[in-house]
Amino acid sequence: MREHSLNPTRRECVVVAKAITQKYPNCFLDKTEEGELIGCGYFSVINQLKTRVEYLNRGNTLSRLRKPKRTQRDENGDDDQPAVATCVRVDSYGCVRWQPEDYPDGETSASLEEKKLEMLDIFSREGLKGAERGRVEDLMAITYAKQRDYINANPSPSILDVGKEWPFLFSEKFLLSHFTTLTNVELYRRLNEDLDKKGKRLLVFFSSQITRWRKEVRAVLKEALKEGREGTDGLAAMLVMLAYFKEQEDSLFLLADVTTTPADAEAQLSLPVTPRIIMLGETILTAKKWMLSIEGRVVIPPAAHLVNFTTALAALFACFYVFNLEYQVEASTTLEFVQRFLVRINPDSTKCSAKEQMSQKTGRVVKRKTSYMNPHVISFVRDFIEFDWQTD
Repeated sequence: MREHSLNPTRRECVVVAKAITQKYPNCFLDKTEEGELIGCGYFSVINQLKTRVEYLNRGNTLSRLRKPKRTQRDENGDDDQPAVATCVRVDSYGCVRWQPEDYPDGETSASLEEKKLEMLDIFSREGLKGAERGRVEDLMAITYAKQRDYINANPSPSILDVGKEWPFLFSEKFLLSHFTTLTNVELYRRLNEDLDKKGKRLLVFFSSQITRWRKEVRAVLKEALKEGREGTDGLAAMLVMLAYFKEQEDSLFLLADVTTTPADAEAQLSLPVTPRIIMLGETILTAKKWMLSIEGRVVIPPAAHLVNFTTALAALFACFYVFNLEYQVEASTTLEFVQRFLVRINPDSTKCSAKEQMSQKTGRVVKRKTSYMNPHVISFVRDFIEFDWQTD
């Protein structure tokens, strides 16, 4: 390649990467354990080619195309000004029915509006308990296109507004049902089948090579492997993955006393704009109840039938798709890992396109290096599959 050009462009590397993966798919394709392609399938090969080219061009400024790094966010910017947290709406990432073009047979916008009003009337009388009624289930299914019309509007409605117009979307049952229609993935079933099973294997992967990891990973792993934590492999693995990807626990989980009510959480916890699972208990690993918050409000309160972590993770993950939310920067790698490794939704891009992030070293806002996909996730999945294959 470098005989023709000292610094091949990414587009030129794509052509070579395609040829390599087509000739040697078993060695070079990015795939999940189930054999499904991760994105385009050759993302990691492209990165390796570009990394090698840049390494060979080190110190040779004539062959480098990159601009020199800037020390300030912009010429007139102030590094001391923190970025404002936002809950950014994104497009149809990984969805198959993001915006249906037609309403169900025999339905019009007016007839679906009447059905929405009927549900609002049921909710005003029964609250979320009305979600158990068969009539509400039928109405939610038939008004799916109307729900997408409202959620996909420009400008995007706030979560508070969505709750006023479509309150049953904030029941775990209909949130997950909407996700299934939107993506063709039965989220709870997939997580229920794979979370603890894959979680246990992840813990084996980390514990068998414990000297490789940073002290933060070892500390979380030690706590996760304590006796008496039956049935928490999935949650323990999530905490280890957060540490491995250098992301903080509070980027996904907030800990609160078991007696905390939704009103208490909103008043005392300084809930962030981006989604969080509020774990109720002495520790995150031992919590038996949970709540879900978005845009500083508790949108799913604790309930007797929402006690397992699988349900909590499913509700958290579903809200990013159902409400068109971008992954928060501070947990974007772990969330993309969940998406690609557990849920197995694998488009050719990432669901976090933020341009800035908070530096872990300096605590200041810095430019964020964006990528088509998260290379850390794909690299880890490849390492894990190779380890699994070697120890099987």
